[in-house]
Amino acid sequence: MSFVFDVASIFFGGAFVEAALFNVCAGLIAMLAAAVTEAYSYFTRLPRDSSARRLARWHALVNLAAMALFVASLALRWSARGAPATPRAPFVLSALGVAVLAVASYLGGLVDYEAAATTPRRSPDAR
Repeated sequence: MSFVFDVASIFFGGAFVEAALFNVCAGLIAMLAAAVTEAYSYFTRLPRDSSARRLARWHALVNLAAMALFVASLALRWSARGAPATPRAPFVLSALGVAVLAVASYLGGLVDYEAAATTPRRSPDAR
């Protein structure tokens, strides 16, 4: 959403620069919360030496790269508060972060698919 507000700031001004800043903050908090649940899933749900676990490691690394891009964007945005439009460097970092998150989302979907495909099904009667 911060990237959408970055684009909107070009046309509609400084209020969207502030909105983008706070959305980056909220997104980073959400990424930390998701990392905790993903780590729990990695260690408890995915079998060792499985393709799902290998994909999950790549998923985590790509998410970390996206987080680093957004942290750098946040640092640059903080010093540019009050600007009439989002400055170029945070804008580019945000765009790159969105692209990297798209790759991470794809990998996350593959992890779920692999985990579902390789996990033996339980009978509804088994408890």
